Amino acid sequence: MNQHTSTGLATYQECFFGSNFLDNCYFEIKRPADCSITELHYFYLLLRKGNKVSPVDLPLKILSAELLGFCYQNKKLVGISAIKKPGISYLKDVRKKAGVRIGINKPFLEIGYSYTLASFRQKGISSTLKTMLLQKITHHGGILFSTTATPSSQRFLLNNGFRPCGNPYQGIYDNNIVYFERNIQL
Repeated sequence: MNQHTSTGLATYQECFFGSNFLDNCYFEIKRPADCSITELHYFYLLLRKGNKVSPVDLPLKILSAELLGFCYQNKKLVGISAIKKPGISYLKDVRKKAGVRIGINKPFLEIGYSYTLASFRQKGISSTLKTMLLQKITHHGGILFSTTATPSSQRFLLNNGFRPCGNPYQGIYDNNIVYFERNIQL
């Protein structure tokens, strides 16, 4: 993990909404192995600040993610998101809670770990990160899923080809969590 070597995977500044605020943001998508220890640490700290993810084995889960997304504003990390590789027991548990009974016969990835500092919300950061992440997983022939109780995240998922499945359920950190899925064809 060399913090000074870019993989060229996705390091660019692009604004999807033409906002002056986003013009001053720097977005980066990287594999965890290509992140510096400092980047991984700040990703972890920001995720914990959101207080919606269990801290149990969280550093290992971050390291095993497919991709991590970072948004910086004036060199300060203000937003994150990821494409995660969920364990089969987690996937079965989430689907059971949502009442989704269809079998698991394709590879699964999850879009999640999305968090933006409160003072930077509703400026397009999370949507931009998730859009960039979705553009980078075209190699995944399977199912991409997400669970969220946040209305803006639900709208994003619906607008990007995800469909709600099952029923809303009670989670540890939120009420009325909705499970969404999207097929990704190679």
